[in-house]
Amino acid sequence: MRAIAHRLPVHYGWLLVCAAVINNTVSNMATFWAVGLWIPAIADDFSVARTPVVTVFMAGQAVSALVGPFVGRYIDRHGSRGPLLLGSVLLPATLVVTSLANGLPVLFLGWSLVGFVRGFSQPIPFNWLMTRWFDGRQRQSAIGVVTIGFSLGGATLLPLLASVQTGTSWSFTMQITAVTILVVQGVTALFLVRDRPADLGLEPSVGKSDRGRRLLAAEDDWGFTATEALRSTAFWLLGVGLMLFFMGQGSVTNLGIDFFHSRGVQAGAAIFAVSSLVRTIARLPLGMTLSRYKSPYPVGVIVAISQGVALAALLINTDTVGIAIFVALWGVGGAFGPMLEPLFIAHVFGVRHFGAVSGSVAMVAFVGQLAGSIGGAFLFDLTGSYSIPYWLYTIGFGLSAVLLFSVRWAERLPTHRVRAAAMGPVR
Repeated sequence: MRAIAHRLPVHYGWLLVCAAVINNTVSNMATFWAVGLWIPAIADDFSVARTPVVTVFMAGQAVSALVGPFVGRYIDRHGSRGPLLLGSVLLPATLVVTSLANGLPVLFLGWSLVGFVRGFSQPIPFNWLMTRWFDGRQRQSAIGVVTIGFSLGGATLLPLLASVQTGTSWSFTMQITAVTILVVQGVTALFLVRDRPADLGLEPSVGKSDRGRRLLAAEDDWGFTATEALRSTAFWLLGVGLMLFFMGQGSVTNLGIDFFHSRGVQAGAAIFAVSSLVRTIARLPLGMTLSRYKSPYPVGVIVAISQGVALAALLINTDTVGIAIFVALWGVGGAFGPMLEPLFIAHVFGVRHFGAVSGSVAMVAFVGQLAGSIGGAFLFDLTGSYSIPYWLYTIGFGLSAVLLFSVRWAERLPTHRVRAAAMGPVR
């Protein structure tokens, strides 16, 4: 692999970016996009209301959020190749166990196991690789491009999976995703992934504006530990801001198909697929432009506002006009969604302990998705409408924009700057 890496026409890091996109596509399809497809199918199959089924899936996601900091800390110390290899076996196995459920107890057990091992597949392992294989502003672009996979699954695989499920069952489609992850992630981790450029005798890839400066290995660069980050004002402003942001994004995705059905729109899966396609197309050019930004704050504010406006338009008009506005704004604005967390963390807390800090932020942020999805399903079962929870998600996006912008103030506090200086060479 060393000889191949040195003969490639591009830096080997960009090969890892492509591999990360493909892997994120299949793993995120199984743990994110397909959930919205499985919830109503399982509720009908088990003859239960939506709320207990949503609660089961959110419980599994909660497990994933709780173990995230520990997975991140392990990756910081040992690299991501081992966890990716482990995840290529464990995630498919737990999906198969879940697919065999014939009632809520087994479904709860299976999806909790999925949540427990999910962190070995995404999102931390490949984001962590980007912090090691790229430096300077090009690191921001690499992180941005990697997130293409988070929407590509919804744009390409969701309609296909929905079509297959129509003629089969939710359990069969869950097994299909398990086999796909086993093959794709297993091959990638075994043959392509290397934790650091030095493993192949290379330096991190940098852009033209960063050439000529002294490069540091990520382990020698500056960065807050998870413990120090938790003590900072910036962490909690960022965590709560992302919590409100993903409360809307995650809940709307989980409940979106059912929302459209409740409004008499039968093409819910197709609408989300088109929106995901817009995100996928937009992410490559938008991700590449991230190297031009000195900070993530303008991006964070604009993205949060765009998602709130998209939902408001849909709630006001669920006909052609509202759906068109939703698809455009939810797609283009949402293209930046998965980029926000790693970009803010790398900018505010550095990259030396990226995995542990990323897991800690994700744990706080997930509370929003947990409360939003379960609360939204409960209010639907209670009122027969998604209007109240969707308006709450809209308001949440507005508050998220305010909090994400306020991280800039917290980052400039003297106490934060002193702590940053003590954590390594701030560049």
